Amino acid sequence: MEMAELLKLENNLTDMGTNELYTYATEKYPEVLNMGLGKKKLVVRRILNHERNKMNEE
Repeated sequence: MEMAELLKLENNLTDMGTNELYTYATEKYPEVLNMGLGKKKLVVRRILNHERNKMNEE
C-alpha cells in the first residue's frame, strides 16, 4: 500500500458511519482484537496505523 492509497483509505473510513466502520474493521482485520471498538477517530487511526505498519514491514 502506498501513501496515496492510505490517504484514500482515510477518506473512505472518515466518510463511513460508525456501524459501517465497526463492521469494516472487524471483517477486514479479524486477527486484531478490539480494532472496531472505541470512538470513530480512534478506530480510523488504529486502522491507518495498522496499514502503515504492514507497509513498513514489506
